[in-house]
Amino acid sequence: MDLRSIDIKEWQNALVRDELVGYGIVSEPPASYNARYKDNAIVSMTFQFALAVWDLAEELQEAKKYAVSDQLFRSGTAIGALVREAQNGESLKDFIHKTKIALKEADETEYWLLLCIERNIQNARTCLDRLIPIVRVLNKIISTNNEKLKH
Repeated sequence: MDLRSIDIKEWQNALVRDELVGYGIVSEPPASYNARYKDNAIVSMTFQFALAVWDLAEELQEAKKYAVSDQLFRSGTAIGALVREAQNGESLKDFIHKTKIALKEADETEYWLLLCIERNIQNARTCLDRLIPIVRVLNKIISTNNEKLKH
């Protein structure tokens, strides 16, 4: 199946709306000159999350937790970069593959955030709270797309 035959942005936004009812998350378009990303909820969520991770990484740097800061920054910002890359997938299979890699980065990010929470790092809980709905949406995107591939 070719991604050009589906309105991928509308489909993803519908998944985000379904998953986040009651979470109170409002999608805001990220800073981009590419119209493809405008009003795309998962792209917006992951961009806003990357900004929060950036702030937390700076907090960790100030606390001289350089190794954790670097790991968290890399994995936390990679999620949004991979979600954006997936939007330009050459096929549905490529889209799913890139989204799965974003989910793997999200899992790694969760690990670093849990370590930070255990060490009482101030804003780690806020970042984790923002990550949980992203993980749910990525899982939903992958599972519904895998169903499309089977048909």
